[in-house]
Amino acid sequence: MKLFIPDYYVKSYKHLDISKLKRQGIKLLLCDIDNTLVAYDKPYPDKDVIDFLLKLKENGIEMALCSNSPKKRAEIFSANLAVSNIYPFSLKPFPFCFKKAMKDHGLDAGQIAILGDQLYTDILGGNLWGLYTILSAPIAIKDRKVTKIFRIMENGIYDYLEK
Repeated sequence: MKLFIPDYYVKSYKHLDISKLKRQGIKLLLCDIDNTLVAYDKPYPDKDVIDFLLKLKENGIEMALCSNSPKKRAEIFSANLAVSNIYPFSLKPFPFCFKKAMKDHGLDAGQIAILGDQLYTDILGGNLWGLYTILSAPIAIKDRKVTKIFRIMENGIYDYLEK
């Protein structure tokens, strides 16, 4: 069960303590898009996302997008964002995007954090690879059909963890 326990929990990315990440030695924040930064059906980042990215950069932390969404979705979302990279259709929790991010940025796992709203993809994948994991509450109640299945399974883990 430890694989499903995040290092840090925030209600929203807006509440993330960036100075805490800096103290942890984090140089790169991998961010999920859907229901982490915006609702899954919102195609573009809002001002809050842009401001968040600027605050990260001011603190010496790069941001890359790591999403299980299709390439077109990630490209449209990131078109006007100064992110260091995008990893669409990343197949989290499998290691592909995590290993590629380490290589692309020349960083060790301990210098990378992942921020996401799902235990079975973001947190499990990050923990398997030794990343600093940050769980946020989902922004919207609406989810894709496949995500709804994961949410049902997540509820079982949450119940277990509460005990």
